[in-house]
Amino acid sequence: MKFWACCCLGIFLQISALSAQLDSLLLTKNFKFKDGIYLNFSDFQQNKPAYTWDEMNARMATSDEGFVAQVEFIKKGQQTLDLQQVWGICIGGIPYVRLPKGEVTDAATVFAGLRVRGRICYFKYKNEAIDSVEVKAINPINGRAYRQAKVPVERVVQQERMLHFQTGEIVDFNTQNFLNWIQDDRQLWNTVRDLSTEEADEKLFRCLLIYVDRNEVYLK
Repeated sequence: MKFWACCCLGIFLQISALSAQLDSLLLTKNFKFKDGIYLNFSDFQQNKPAYTWDEMNARMATSDEGFVAQVEFIKKGQQTLDLQQVWGICIGGIPYVRLPKGEVTDAATVFAGLRVRGRICYFKYKNEAIDSVEVKAINPINGRAYRQAKVPVERVVQQERMLHFQTGEIVDFNTQNFLNWIQDDRQLWNTVRDLSTEEADEKLFRCLLIYVDRNEVYLK
């Protein structure tokens, strides 16, 4: 009797585990999400957009190379959505996260595409920074500066970010933040910790892909 009870219990646990897997989807780094508008992070976690594009009218421009979407407006009928209340959008299976207002110098609302999807998601975008550079006017006769002033000079800055799929937290993609998020993978944590600054610049993104492949997360 005990033997049969143990067998039944084992079968039940196996069926329960299988059922849990069937009720969820493995989030891989190339997972295609449902197209539409996600009003909050919970919608995104569940892959359940609040609106589909079929029921909306929108004006936007996308860049496949830059993984960026510039949205002028999104309407449902005569009602215009407040884009600052939209968490993200999805186009062609690629989720785009709304960037904070003022993060980029653009009149439209800008969304950055998740280039990597998994327990840790990754996105990047470019913005402009202004540096103050000192310029001198040189006397051609004696080679001395007779006038100098500081002028603003624009430069393009690459911004890299991480999104934690289980918490929704977004932080800069750098070595220290990455170490904070991969403490559940001690082998990789030790590897990243021992990287020099130059090696980290070269290998950190590859380490992110390794972590995503080794540490699964599921969508309910």
